[in-house]
Amino acid sequence: MHPVTKFLQTNQIVNKEGYTRWYSIAGSKQWVPSVTSILSAAGKGEYFDKWLANQGSWDNACKVRDEAAQRGTIVHEISEDLLNGEEVILDAGPEIIKRVMCLEQWYNDYQPEVIMQEIMLAFPGVRFAGRFDILARIDGKNVLIDIKTGGHYKTHDLQATMYKILWDTIVEHTEAGSEYMIDEMYGLYLNDKWKKKPNPTFKQLKFLPNVVEGVVDLWHWLNSDYRGNSPRPKESMKLPHNFKLGVEQEELENLL
Repeated sequence: MHPVTKFLQTNQIVNKEGYTRWYSIAGSKQWVPSVTSILSAAGKGEYFDKWLANQGSWDNACKVRDEAAQRGTIVHEISEDLLNGEEVILDAGPEIIKRVMCLEQWYNDYQPEVIMQEIMLAFPGVRFAGRFDILARIDGKNVLIDIKTGGHYKTHDLQATMYKILWDTIVEHTEAGSEYMIDEMYGLYLNDKWKKKPNPTFKQLKFLPNVVEGVVDLWHWLNSDYRGNSPRPKESMKLPHNFKLGVEQEELENLL
């Protein structure tokens, strides 16, 4: 068993639902927001704002967003099954099939050794928690991979940075050696715009821990009360976490 898997099985992660998604190591009494909740403080930049403005209305923008989120969920689930070596029967439109073909093209090009998928991470003292898609061995390096069904945004670099911080922190506190540390981070961008041949984009992402620290501080400041107290989860229900999230917040980073 991988040392990180052993840690996660020993330290159950629980969550609370609400406007913000919260996570905690069971029994720690420390609740932290999800990575994507934190990144809401950063925004997606000019191009996303222009896209939003061009939708005509907020309701229409939400509709397009939800459709994109659902598409992203389907592509993620199919990708996970394929990388697990399972047989997949595709009964979907070209917007799904062409993205899956991009995944197959990427796999053939890079021949990754997939170590883990759908990894939910939290650690006491780290001020966020989250899940990334793939940990793989490529050309002798441990590579964190997050699948995207839209274009690249700067927040993707921050998102991957946060996942790497979580992973490496857990590795440091287990019997795992330094050979388990993440060496590089990539976004795997699967698109449906190609005509002759699938053309996935495998983009290396930047490790930006100082920027992440600033965004985390900003999120806490924006969401603190008038007395300056840090936000806390408001929902009373505690749910066990099975390392697989739904479409709500985690998929929003895959839009467009």
